[in-house]
Amino acid sequence: MDAADQDFLSEGERAFLLALNRLGVRYLLVGMSAALLQGARGATEVVDIWFESTDDPRIGEAARQAGGFWITRTQPSMLGGAVGERFDVVIVLSGLPDFAAEYTGAISETVAGVEVKVLPLARILHSKLAAARVKDEPGIHQIRLAISVLDELKRK
Repeated sequence: MDAADQDFLSEGERAFLLALNRLGVRYLLVGMSAALLQGARGATEVVDIWFESTDDPRIGEAARQAGGFWITRTQPSMLGGAVGERFDVVIVLSGLPDFAAEYTGAISETVAGVEVKVLPLARILHSKLAAARVKDEPGIHQIRLAISVLDELKRK
């Protein structure tokens, strides 16, 4: 685990993702946090996570195993305790079809020793453009730059 990985996830967040994987919960990291994992530059305060179903009881079990809790009485559901409060549960992404459709095109990344499925940069860009939020404009620019660099590297 390198220093960047150590800083990206707290121990509780890492334990939660490991537990999700162990229990077979399907999820995607999306948004700017997923873009950063793929080489985009920038910053974010949250880790956006999209579950196949927030009704899946294994999410609560993963939170418990990591020393946290899963609150389902809120919309959207939220995590807390040792898992922390940085995970932002995403219910739907602008401009994208359902979870199942996006999951088939997901890519794997390893962060802090945990293999995670992430939404590819092009799909993150598509969603951010569809949302048309002013706060996303700097991220959109950085995602476009990352896509350009990766495309150039593929051509070499």
